[in-house]
Amino acid sequence: MSSNTHLCMWEGCGNASEVILDLQGRQLVLCREHFSQLVRRMARVAEARGRVSLSSLKIEKAKGGKVRLLIRRKRLKRG
Repeated sequence: MSSNTHLCMWEGCGNASEVILDLQGRQLVLCREHFSQLVRRMARVAEARGRVSLSSLKIEKAKGGKVRLLIRRKRLKRG
């Protein structure tokens, strides 16, 4: 592996990155598999809620510079 190759930032993944995602002012590099998984998850949420956006994602830091990407649950309005 060359020194210019970045690894996927998904927690537990050691694959080479292929996609750069600019999210909340931070660049995340993901392998094709995890980018596709994220797109599928967001599509399912959009079907259930009627819409979804990148701002719905929550980034949690994990060990070794890795991240967990979670989709925030829709909050109920009180009142």
